[in-house]
Amino acid sequence: MQLICLSLGKVAFCVNHGFALFNFSSLYPLGAGLLVFSTTVAAAEAPFTYRVVLRADSSVSALLEQYLEVFKLKDSPRNSPEQLSRSLEFLPKSVADLLATQGYFNTKTVSEIKTEQGKTVVYIHVDLGDPVVIHDAKLNVSGAVRDNPERLAVLESRFQERSDAIIGTSFTQSEWDDLKKRTLASFMARDYPASVMSSSEAIIDPELKTAQLNITMDSGPAYVYGPVQIHGLQRYPEKLVRDLVDLPEGAPYRRSQLLNLQTELQNLPHFASALVDVNLPPDAPFIAPVQIDVQESPLNKVITNLGYSTNTGAQAGVDYRYLNLFDRGWIFNSKLEIKQKEQLFDIAVAIPKMPSGWEHNGYINYASSDIEGLQSDNYRVGVSRNWIERRQEHYISLQYLAERRQISNGSSDRPHSLTLNYKTIIRDLDSLKDPRHGYMLQAEIGGASERVMSDVSFVRAYGNAIHYNKIGQEGILALRLELGQTFTSSAIGVPTEWLFRAGGMGSVRGYDYQSLGVDIDGSVAPGRVLATSSIEYQHLVYKDWRAAIFYDYGGAGSDWRTLNPVRGIGIGARWLSPVGQIGADIAYGIDKSQFRFQFAMGLAF
Repeated sequence: MQLICLSLGKVAFCVNHGFALFNFSSLYPLGAGLLVFSTTVAAAEAPFTYRVVLRADSSVSALLEQYLEVFKLKDSPRNSPEQLSRSLEFLPKSVADLLATQGYFNTKTVSEIKTEQGKTVVYIHVDLGDPVVIHDAKLNVSGAVRDNPERLAVLESRFQERSDAIIGTSFTQSEWDDLKKRTLASFMARDYPASVMSSSEAIIDPELKTAQLNITMDSGPAYVYGPVQIHGLQRYPEKLVRDLVDLPEGAPYRRSQLLNLQTELQNLPHFASALVDVNLPPDAPFIAPVQIDVQESPLNKVITNLGYSTNTGAQAGVDYRYLNLFDRGWIFNSKLEIKQKEQLFDIAVAIPKMPSGWEHNGYINYASSDIEGLQSDNYRVGVSRNWIERRQEHYISLQYLAERRQISNGSSDRPHSLTLNYKTIIRDLDSLKDPRHGYMLQAEIGGASERVMSDVSFVRAYGNAIHYNKIGQEGILALRLELGQTFTSSAIGVPTEWLFRAGGMGSVRGYDYQSLGVDIDGSVAPGRVLATSSIEYQHLVYKDWRAAIFYDYGGAGSDWRTLNPVRGIGIGARWLSPVGQIGADIAYGIDKSQFRFQFAMGLAF
């Protein structure tokens, strides 16, 4: 007989060859039919956990919970009673170091471990003591700026204003760091880009509970601009960059000029990135060459899109862009948009910003729409000049427009006009992406003369304003007012886009898009006057989400006497997404007793 054995760790199987494994009556007499099965089960130890009860002033609780090791360890799988004990041993020093950054230098920390209902609880009591108060701040200056009394006086005055604002307040590391950062930035902003902070010290007297702040600045030499050197150009002409450069050789250094130039280059579609800086030679005559480094974008770009708008319905589109037309850096754009209620085909050529500061555009397009019983086909050709800065935009356009329109009762006309229009936009906001305080203004005036390629003479004036007010820490109140009037004896012969309709997102919510105007046999035709307004309150509810409540009022009509404004109320949600604010509203049109869901992305203009 042959004995076959198989061992698997702590489990062993032995079988006498030729017999069934579990035929114990056969195996036992031969002394070879042995089955051995041995296992060891070790119960896994439960991880050591504990709860922390912190008794400290609410102003510092979040800071302590974020950085103290005792909070980080409590849910760690590698935690142990020994680790907790070591953490509590160093706890008073850790608390003292953290709270010193908030101006508390006389803290007392007591910890205690208790067992409650079989669970470990750590009690931590923190007594802050009185905070240290900033008593004085001094600035000492050396370097070439001492030979420029006018600039030195400005820098010392700015330092004094900043220090006066914090003297008498509790010392915090963040305030101290901010004072140092802003002081250095002031010196480097103009003339002295090589400025350094020779020393800085915050002298703390825990007994007197005072802090003395001292900063010593070395301005270094005064620099002027040298020649401009451009790197990274392969696809596009150098003139594209040089047309934006206004940094004459020998002119005094200004950091703001470099940053403005860098922003303008980054805003060009030709460049994925741009960096503008200077080289600072350590020796006289202290001429700083300007270095411009760009990373180019591809020559061609195709963008497709699918989406949905509560104003115009489902949509699809494709854009094609070429960035070096005629090898001059001119931009060729073509666009096709197909929406349920509107369609557009557009071809345009844009000439980037010239030394004068103006951009130039030429375009030809076709647009068609069928909204509220009004069918319109527009053919346009025009040119425009644009001057755009961060807070102001100016547009001057000359356009010829021919329209074919028809309402549902079958009547139609074919107005055409040659118009000249001026538009300006002014923004003064704390944030372009998520404004909480400030305002935006848009104003337009333009018109046509029947003596020059137009059916009738008219003048159109339009204005739109939004004001944001911060309410408390989490609230925003937004007020909007929109007014417009086309001055002409009759709307007949005036193209639709030079008249007014209202309704929908960005207008009077609770009513369909452009459903407010002049009623003609069930169709909504545009009128000569417009007035809409809204008041909206937003409140933060969770991270980047806000809840909103609003009231809208207004409409469009043939004249002010017959204008019949309507009301809309509702609630909504606002999400600050990476691409800007996205809003969704459920609005109730009071005068038509109807609910509408409406959706929008971005600011009004």
